[in-house]
Amino acid sequence: MSIFIALYFNCYTDIINVPEDQNRIQNGINAAVDGDTVLVQPGTYLENINFEAKNILVTSLYHTTQDTTYISSTVIDGNQNGTVVLISDNETDQNSERTAYQGSMFQFLNRW
Repeated sequence: MSIFIALYFNCYTDIINVPEDQNRIQNGINAAVDGDTVLVQPGTYLENINFEAKNILVTSLYHTTQDTTYISSTVIDGNQNGTVVLISDNETDQNSERTAYQGSMFQFLNRW
């Protein structure tokens, strides 16, 4: 029974594409539920994002292609408007490592 439940949850995770499905990264996060992926296309996104205590993956195309050029071409620019990426203690360490702390999926700017 527990194997069936695990497979059931894995089958219903969504990939939310930014900007195709949602025009901003934060809108993608808002639309996501635990287990979803917010896949961000190359570009500069002038916004600050908050994971909203969700266990989700927010990533660039580097995650799906392993092409490192997507890291520098997918930029979250906070435009000196506070914290660029807010990850509270409710999110898992795994999410933190894949986003802000290692910076392996995006380039983060705050133009200080």
